[in-house]
Amino acid sequence: MAETQGNSDLRIDGVLVNAISGLGTKRDKSRYTGLQTQARLSETELEAMYMDPLCRRVVDVFAEAALAKPPTIKFGEEMEGHDEILRKFETYLDQQHVFFFIEEALKLQRIYGGAAIFLVCDDGMDPELPLDVTRIREITDLVPLSKREIKPDTYSYLDYRQPEKYRISTSKTLNENNDLQYMLVHSSRVLRFDGLYLPWRQRVQNDGWGLSCLETFFEPFKRYRAATDGLSTMLSEIDLFIHKIPGMSQIVASGREAQLKNRLEANSLSRSIYGGMALDKDEEVSFAARSLGGAQDIFDRLLDDLVAAADMPKPLLFGTSPAGGLSESGKYEDKVWAATVQRYQMHSLKKALSQYFGIILRMRNGPTGGQVPQDYSIYFPPYFAQSDMDLANLRQQVALSDQIYMNAGVLTPMEIRASRYGGTEYSLDTVLHEEEEERLIMRRELQHEAALQGFEGQRQRLENGQATEGVEEETDFEPTGFNADVEEIIQMNGMTMTVGPFNGIYREANVVHPDGQRNDEEPTVLLGNRAQDAKIYRGFLKREDETIEPGPLLMGFYSSRSASRALRVYSQGDEVSGIERVDIADLQHLVNTFDVMDSIEYRGMKFPGYNKPITTPDHKTKSHAVLAKEGDQVKLIRFGQQGVKGSPKRKGESEAARNRRRSFLARHAKNIRKGKMSAAFWSARVKW
Repeated sequence: MAETQGNSDLRIDGVLVNAISGLGTKRDKSRYTGLQTQARLSETELEAMYMDPLCRRVVDVFAEAALAKPPTIKFGEEMEGHDEILRKFETYLDQQHVFFFIEEALKLQRIYGGAAIFLVCDDGMDPELPLDVTRIREITDLVPLSKREIKPDTYSYLDYRQPEKYRISTSKTLNENNDLQYMLVHSSRVLRFDGLYLPWRQRVQNDGWGLSCLETFFEPFKRYRAATDGLSTMLSEIDLFIHKIPGMSQIVASGREAQLKNRLEANSLSRSIYGGMALDKDEEVSFAARSLGGAQDIFDRLLDDLVAAADMPKPLLFGTSPAGGLSESGKYEDKVWAATVQRYQMHSLKKALSQYFGIILRMRNGPTGGQVPQDYSIYFPPYFAQSDMDLANLRQQVALSDQIYMNAGVLTPMEIRASRYGGTEYSLDTVLHEEEEERLIMRRELQHEAALQGFEGQRQRLENGQATEGVEEETDFEPTGFNADVEEIIQMNGMTMTVGPFNGIYREANVVHPDGQRNDEEPTVLLGNRAQDAKIYRGFLKREDETIEPGPLLMGFYSSRSASRALRVYSQGDEVSGIERVDIADLQHLVNTFDVMDSIEYRGMKFPGYNKPITTPDHKTKSHAVLAKEGDQVKLIRFGQQGVKGSPKRKGESEAARNRRRSFLARHAKNIRKGKMSAAFWSARVKW
């Protein structure tokens, strides 16, 4: 109540007061507006509401939408065989009809304010005892129960969401006061689906469960149904029939009601016989139409209240097409509904699914044979799907932005390619690669250095009186970084090499292991005089039979022109087919094997460096491991089945070995394309 002083009619709490109109005084009717606790609906009343088509949609649509795209799991660490695990996992869920039972439980949750699924497990233990997953032979049944059939045994405000035990009623005839026959089950055998939030005091009165969605929907629904029924009655009586009879008041006053009754019955008889009325010359008949002006506005406000209580878009609640159609307003409703479904999934589904998925993944007879994948999480596929046209427009905008960044030197084509198409599906997230950043910096330095060298060359030619055009041949710079006259061991572009003497054009080098043994995978490298130049070329030679085969690597050359000249000298009679620029990423198998650097310790394992695989003979299932790094992302990846030999390419290999390698590469091509953060990529590189 508003605050007043003494016997004054005026309020003193600071609100507006008008003594003439009564605003803010005791004559103000709004002062007597208060709050009243809404009566709780009984379970019988909730069930009766569910029989109404509109209330049924409020219950069913949420449960069906939450499971329209079945939830699954996703992995935080990519490993070989994850696709097979996911396939077996989803097949198990489908064969056990898991989502059919969960959908039923969600409907019970929305009707009654709480539901659960009792897991009937064949583990040889009393249901009252905690579930031991290692003893489960199989889950024989899933039993959906409403809060009417299952109740917490004991609970407090600290553990009401996870009581130690539940009571499942086994009475043949069940009502609210008859639960004398029951069995106790441990909470680890129950998947709980709680209703809407309730404060603790009200939750105690509700057996520890939440609130039914029909409870909050009831008052707006009642007003809406009353309005529709009233409007229907008004429409049926909108035209009022008026029959004027001269002297009718005198007939009634003189007590001749029987005469009046006979006259009205004659009218009714004439209308039923020939659809008209026989009137005296002084009688009149007319129809008075009643106006329904303003009824539509009131009805629209009631609909808005109803939609807000249902927490779903109006077209979905009434099963009609959206007013916006396929326009932006229609898409907005779809996006709002998708966000509502996602919120409902996180509130009502995620915890129960985490419990159930954890059980079946640890079961010996489960889809993974008891092997729990590392770093897995619950994944709900997006409910809202963009149209093909929207996706095409979005990708076009992203492509234009990528082009601008690439032209400005912010991103490289490899970073864009790996970010957009490196995963299993198109991605909008852009990941910067450390190697690409180094290449960008190096490219800018080389461009700057080339410009300076060009200016210096022009200056020298001008000083010598020579023309600036018609340069016949490009010459390399003086040797830098190593002695050109003696054989030595150097490191260049991350590779360890033994280098011979300089012949005036190049030095011939051999890639070696740290122990000095020659590496036959890349035996010959031609080095120019610029040890600090990071450009790498691959030479190609044409043999007498017109076949083209890869030739030596070429490094330390200022340009492709000087590298081609060195290749021609080296070929000695073999026709040179050409050279091709090589990315350092394509030579990682050499860098990983022969780069000398301090070891890295990660999760108790030592690695010679990032992206450098090691063998793991003591691991139960995987033969190799690598500490993969791409940009700022670092991930431990295990790959290769323990005890299974691969089939790498070798000279003179058999047809069976080739077919085995081709089969592996074809099966895992999708994951190999993901790059260094994929287990299949490393398995293909190291073992196949």
